[in-house]
Amino acid sequence: MLSISRSVAVFIAVAASSALAATAKDAQTKAAQPGSIDGDVIAGRKLALDACTGCHVVAADQPYNPIYKGAIRPPDFKDIVSKPNVNAASLRSFLASLPAIPKNSQMANVDLTEEELRDVTAFMMTLRDKSPPASSQSSSSR
Repeated sequence: MLSISRSVAVFIAVAASSALAATAKDAQTKAAQPGSIDGDVIAGRKLALDACTGCHVVAADQPYNPIYKGAIRPPDFKDIVSKPNVNAASLRSFLASLPAIPKNSQMANVDLTEEELRDVTAFMMTLRDKSPPASSQSSSSR
């Protein structure tokens, strides 16, 4: 009986240390990604689908197409986050600083809470095109 208890204790200790190591590695990974923002990706997706699909393509599987018919078509979320100068911090800052009354067909500030900003930003960053740029693909095939 004692050996079973000892085995269980060893198992628990190993599992706990593995979990702590994984948590520490996660924290290091996030710290290594400049501009990373913690947020609830699922909540961000739901909010974006509810609030943004009238103008933007939020996700390829969204239930309906944008209805906005203005002269300038708002960009798809994937196109926004795939620009080389966009990171989570710059995206969050842009969304937070939009004007209440837009000019020149700009997007209006949708008055998101801090939590909603983090969630939408976290979701949008999951859409980022992770494939290498075309120039690096062509040079690697030479």
